Amino acid sequence: MPYAVLEKEVERLDETQQNAVVLFVHFLLSQKSNVKASASADEKLQKRDFKTPLFGALKDKIKFIAPDFDEPLEDFAEYM
Repeated sequence: MPYAVLEKEVERLDETQQNAVVLFVHFLLSQKSNVKASASADEKLQKRDFKTPLFGALKDKIKFIAPDFDEPLEDFAEYM
């Protein structure tokens, strides 16, 4: 699609939709730059020593759980 046609289509959108288009373009650009980063991450994974256990990797990371965390939700009472 030529840029001029795209520009006319974007101009027909309201301001909120135009902002969504801009955010989507930023998202796409960030994905493009992450492709190179993920390739280097894949190389690191291949070099990683898999003998090191990952169990307990998040131990002591959770600092707070609400007291009613395990309580049944009122909205789902009929299903329980």
